[in-house]
Amino acid sequence: MKRRLVALAVATCGIGLVAACDGPADNPPGAQAGTGGVLTIGAAQGIKVLNPVTKSNAWEQALFSLMWNSLVKTGQDLKTQPDLATAWSSSADLRTWTFTLRQGVTFSNGKPLTPADVVSTIEYYRKPDTVTQLKNNVAPIVSVKASGADDVVFELTAPNALFPTSIELVKIVDTASMSTMESQPAVTGPFKVKEFVADDHLTLERNPKFFGQAAKLDGVKLVKTADASAAVTALQAGDLDALWSVPLSQVSSIQGNPRLRLSRPAVIGQYVSWEVDTTAPPFNNPKARQALAYAIDARAILKAAYFDQGVVSTTNDPLTTNNPNYAGSLTDYTYNLDKARALFAAAGITEGSTLTWWGVAGQYPEWNISAQILQESLKKIGITLKIENTDIASWPAKFYPAGKQFPGMIVPNFQSFQPNAADLLLFVLSGRCECNWNNKQVDDLYNRALGTADPQGQKAVWGQVQELVNKEAPIFVPLQFATLTATKNTVAGLWVDGAGNPHVEDAGFVAGQ
Repeated sequence: MKRRLVALAVATCGIGLVAACDGPADNPPGAQAGTGGVLTIGAAQGIKVLNPVTKSNAWEQALFSLMWNSLVKTGQDLKTQPDLATAWSSSADLRTWTFTLRQGVTFSNGKPLTPADVVSTIEYYRKPDTVTQLKNNVAPIVSVKASGADDVVFELTAPNALFPTSIELVKIVDTASMSTMESQPAVTGPFKVKEFVADDHLTLERNPKFFGQAAKLDGVKLVKTADASAAVTALQAGDLDALWSVPLSQVSSIQGNPRLRLSRPAVIGQYVSWEVDTTAPPFNNPKARQALAYAIDARAILKAAYFDQGVVSTTNDPLTTNNPNYAGSLTDYTYNLDKARALFAAAGITEGSTLTWWGVAGQYPEWNISAQILQESLKKIGITLKIENTDIASWPAKFYPAGKQFPGMIVPNFQSFQPNAADLLLFVLSGRCECNWNNKQVDDLYNRALGTADPQGQKAVWGQVQELVNKEAPIFVPLQFATLTATKNTVAGLWVDGAGNPHVEDAGFVAGQ
């Protein structure tokens, strides 16, 4: 027996694949995107490579929806929708998935898309010598093969009800034209390359071979600015139409400008994740970790370090409270130094003890401010926090290969995902987190959730995972925050997904302006 999932029916608001049905409008009431024009969007980072498989930085992901397609996609309504596949189904045991490809799709070089292209793309991702951040997304695949003229069949290592969404970022490429990938890639998306100067600018033009509705814009130009401050200045001067990753310190100036607007995700998939070594004293004791959770003044950190651009996580949970898979009945770790002192004492951390904050020099100013706020809080209960900031290049040697110990240290980090429970809780699985927390019960529950097709049953299992993370506190989540994109008021149709990526594939300039 197969489970048939056709067209838009694959996901609804409660299934656990998405975080909300309705997001905030990013345009003034009644604003309609007209056709024509080139939208210029800037960032302090540059586009270095044009290969979605081997992308080198977060900004390059803005190209994904402009140039390439996956089998499925997540729309602005946060539902899983057809993309290159129009329908998909699973076997009863959720180990075999069949995708039916859309007919009439061609790459920009004129080559028709076939099931063989999907197979060769997946094999390219899986090759040992392919350097990609999406290895984990394709790791559950045992085999992939073409079936007939339109179908692609995946065999998985284990049941996975969320498999379609798990490969959403796996963009299908023409592996036969890899020689031109870095300069003139063959694409299936609404735009194709017109001009590219690596780490400087990329100009895209409308792709006449795109299978969907033609883009409203004639083109999109992505430019690198001198730095984040220069980017804001360029936006305010009108030299940019949009700016990705607005510096948090500059948000208020943009909000106060009547000609500009901020776009943010309806549900956040990015969270602060401080880490400790759960295998070495003192944080091998859960009470010490719970004590630290109470000692974090998250509201002060949100205000001073993140300029109030986020949401406090009172339950130390990667999921925001408006996520439909949020567990709800969890221990509240709201700032309480009396509880922190008592739990620290129970774990052997008494007045006069010293802990170390191991941060990064010259980057992430919000981390240093967070450290100073934590330092003052711990001082009030007699604990010294020594702040050490080191070069980010020293990170790999400090934590990898996995399992290295770092006793008595607090290490700032952050995570960025689409806001579904499977992604947001991925970091706490065994072998994933630098915190060395390997919990078989969590691993088993996570796999059980993946193998549960019923949305309510799945939600219940995700709740159990959150309860364990809440109780054991293997990581610390003071708050969730979002990467913001700013635009002129004359831009319509741009939206930002839960991971902070701007989508301009359907954007345009406000009609009549």
